[in-house]
Amino acid sequence: MAAIAAGMVVPAQARLNGELSHRIDDGIAAAAISFSGGLVLLTVLAVFSRTLRGALRALGGAARDSRLPRRYLLAGVLGGTFALAQSTVALLTGIAVFTVSAIAGQTVGGLIVDARGIGGVVRQRPGAARLAGAAVILAAAVVSAAPGFTGTPAQAAIVLPSLAAVAAGFLLGVQQALNGASTAVSGSPLAATWLNFCVGAVFLGAAWGVTTLVRGTSGHPLPTTWWVYLGGLCGVVFIGTSAFLVRRIGVLLLGMASISGQLAGSITLDLLAPTGGRPLSGITVLGAVLTFAAVWIASRRPRGATAQ
Repeated sequence: MAAIAAGMVVPAQARLNGELSHRIDDGIAAAAISFSGGLVLLTVLAVFSRTLRGALRALGGAARDSRLPRRYLLAGVLGGTFALAQSTVALLTGIAVFTVSAIAGQTVGGLIVDARGIGGVVRQRPGAARLAGAAVILAAAVVSAAPGFTGTPAQAAIVLPSLAAVAAGFLLGVQQALNGASTAVSGSPLAATWLNFCVGAVFLGAAWGVTTLVRGTSGHPLPTTWWVYLGGLCGVVFIGTSAFLVRRIGVLLLGMASISGQLAGSITLDLLAPTGGRPLSGITVLGAVLTFAAVWIASRRPRGATAQ
């Protein structure tokens, strides 16, 4: 339930970041600002929290002592890569194709990460229940996105961007496993989340700088409306909760539960604050129901079975 609840904040984050991107006419800048906002919030919290400062010191010590592979510290780059894909690749594929491709990559990534125990997650073989749940979540993604396929570009033009979206979704699953490892050695999911936002903000800031040098700025001033900058707070909630849960339920189930929450959150937003003048589709609701069924199927374990 916690993973589903965390997933529900993602549509709110996407709506906020989308509004910011629209107002400044720069998706990469919006992603960089969102990550930077999350970093500022967590840094302020660290200033007033002795516990968080101690966890950050423990995280640094674990990296120095090789108890945590130093490459795990770069997990934020994977999250930044997904944010970049959202702001660039989705423009080429359309939202529907990007969503299905990213969920496919995240689902396959979850199966592989859990099976191999990457990042120290409990190794879980892809048994019948987990494979069936993965199949249902993919079907649910296709059903949910079906209304958006009408605006999809020509098939030949979206093959490579779609593969990029699959790769971005796969990396998101790996990121969650690495954040779980950082949480384990530091004793705090907030420490792992701070590191994730720090590295991600630097990565996206560099990408923003490069694109500015190449094509210049959009010329739009930053908006003065305060709420468009709350995307970073949503990201803190989602990444922090994921870092806490991933070693307990595994990457696959975490990803599927968060996808369920994302669809439920999207439906709630469409009901309370619709955009674009489009009515809520019954197909989208059906897709959401299928995702909850997929989580139930994948979480079932034969009586007497144990994680391996």
